[in-house]
Amino acid sequence: MAESVPRFRSREWWRIVRDSNRRYREVFGRRPDLVLARRHSERVQRAKLFQRDPRLPVLADKIEVKKFVSERVGEQYVVPTLFAGVSLPPREERTWPPPFFVKASHGSGWQLRVSGDEPPRWTRVERAVDRWLSRTYGRRGGEWQYARMPRRILVEPHLGDPAQWPDDYKMWVFHGRVHYVHWLTARSTPEYGGRYFDRDWNPAFRSFKYPTHPSSAPRPRSFDTMLWIAEQLGRDFAFVRVDLYEVDGHPYVGELTFTPTAGYHRLDPPETDLLLGRLWRRPRQPRYPAAPAPAPEQVGDGAAAGGER
Repeated sequence: MAESVPRFRSREWWRIVRDSNRRYREVFGRRPDLVLARRHSERVQRAKLFQRDPRLPVLADKIEVKKFVSERVGEQYVVPTLFAGVSLPPREERTWPPPFFVKASHGSGWQLRVSGDEPPRWTRVERAVDRWLSRTYGRRGGEWQYARMPRRILVEPHLGDPAQWPDDYKMWVFHGRVHYVHWLTARSTPEYGGRYFDRDWNPAFRSFKYPTHPSSAPRPRSFDTMLWIAEQLGRDFAFVRVDLYEVDGHPYVGELTFTPTAGYHRLDPPETDLLLGRLWRRPRQPRYPAAPAPAPEQVGDGAAAGGER
């Protein structure tokens, strides 16, 4: 069941403020300025503590967001669903074709991959599911939207080649404009890593949280379509990260993330935090043309889904 969110200025709310400030100092070596909030990391902190947009618990939910994606950009960009419910069905009903992923819809990173190489280890999966269903994601980071989500389980097929996970393309959207992309590859392998690019696919900044991949990546075949998808989904928000996969030249939307890493993410060079913080300001007039919708011939048949951050 969804939990209630602490009221503003309640004892629990002040505890979250105190803990968030302490963790921010541990990561950045300074207190966050929640009044002026010039940096991206400070903007995320302020949004967590003061923003109560009722759309966020719906759009950050991995099950509920699929309807939004289908209505706004098209069902062909939605990851197929094998099962969704408040608990796993009986074992005799778990006839999903492997490989597939078992996920918690109310969190991030709570997932297990079930391969077809051996019989499913259902005891291990069930223990993980019980653990997810008993917890509220984002409590330590103060990400209030996750406390308002129903606790449910989602099963999705693996996208593309079963021998490897599809690459992630995390689009940083500010006021409906993709400014940067975080590419991640080789998930669940020792070669896991990524790089940041601007929307023209030029190298941008680096991260102290995620490893930098030793080699760069070619521009995705469906990158123009990815830009259109991300900007359509993020056009109503000051900031949102739209996470996509590409399989055989076809993009799929994984999830929408409004407070990535709870705002505790150091970037290199340090002034990048200020650069991104300026992008939160609403432009007085449109500065860029919107990414064009893909031509019908650009929309492939696609494959089927995989992991997340």
